[in-house]
Amino acid sequence: MGTLREKITFTLTALAYLLFHLRMGADPGAIVYGTVYQMLLTAPYALGFTYIIAVVFRRLSGSGWPPWDRLLRIFFTVGILFAFFFALYEYGGQGQPLEDVKMDSSSGVSRFFEDVIRKVR
Repeated sequence: MGTLREKITFTLTALAYLLFHLRMGADPGAIVYGTVYQMLLTAPYALGFTYIIAVVFRRLSGSGWPPWDRLLRIFFTVGILFAFFFALYEYGGQGQPLEDVKMDSSSGVSRFFEDVIRKVR
């Protein structure tokens, strides 16, 4: 990490990593707890994929391990991807498995259309 540009991009990658792991809460303690919990949840996956990617880079280049700042950049990038998909699961799907979703006449969509038809008549 020699140039100013490398230092800035490294810092921005680390901040993006923190931003993607940020979880909201009622108070600052809940925010810190949720963020740390999310980081610890995704860390094993990010570490594993970072190791695999570093081994692939090592094999392809024929030299030693990448420098520590490159390894951390890879870790941050993989961590950002995992945090993004975990957030999609948490906020988008609300963590509800598909087998719990009922597809009968009492579902929200059919009730909505019943209400629309009732209002039209």
